[in-house]
Amino acid sequence: MSIRDNFTTKTKQILSDRVGGRCSYPGCGQVTTGPNLHDPSKKINTGEAAHITAAASNGPRYDSSLTSQQRSSIENGIWMCEYHAGLIDTDFLTYSVEQLRTWKNIAESNQSELQKLSQQNGAKLYSHRDLKLLETITNIFNYQALQALVNEQFRARVPHSVLNPLNQLESMRGNPSYSFNNTTLEQLRLELVAKVENFWRFFSQQSAGTPEYYDYIDISQIRLRSPDQVDRFYKIIEQTRHHAMEIKQAAMALLDIQSRL
Repeated sequence: MSIRDNFTTKTKQILSDRVGGRCSYPGCGQVTTGPNLHDPSKKINTGEAAHITAAASNGPRYDSSLTSQQRSSIENGIWMCEYHAGLIDTDFLTYSVEQLRTWKNIAESNQSELQKLSQQNGAKLYSHRDLKLLETITNIFNYQALQALVNEQFRARVPHSVLNPLNQLESMRGNPSYSFNNTTLEQLRLELVAKVENFWRFFSQQSAGTPEYYDYIDISQIRLRSPDQVDRFYKIIEQTRHHAMEIKQAAMALLDIQSRL
């Protein structure tokens, strides 16, 4: 049986506090700590201090070069809700060490910005240029647009209107006018850009454009012509929806800041 290098209670508390008790998965932000309303001396915790590299040799992303002390250190932890803590370990080939460390840094930087926002006038915290750019991006990726994106089934026809926000962000890529001076906002923007690029890279493998919609995966036709391929294409659809959800999660981090201004 493998020996686990678990976090101490103190380390878990610090990991939670550094992100305001909220999940570090991009766009999740679930509040994981609250009062037990039936007992004034207790609290309810639905978060977990997840290991970036595994606590034991048979775990996900295990790094044999680390010492026991390094595996149980705060640098090797990321605070998440129960669902996402389980997800990153179940699908550990998708969620790399580098990605989790990036998420940890973004979540902590975002919490620092939110703390400043609660103490100051947001209009004074950010430059006028950054405020205008934040407004531009969050207008493109507004709640209605994000809901349409994650509700899309990605079958035979995908309306242009659903993917127009992604095209708008793509058209801004590479233009220095569309980058933030504030480092936290810029990290969040780059995360969103990366998620959009991942989506297009995957979506374009099966899609073709028309004036009104994108031709995508027609399950009824596949069932007639290649019935043995139906399951494979269902998986592609699910992966497409997963990429869309990641875009929503990344955009929500910027919307969260915008909503507090």
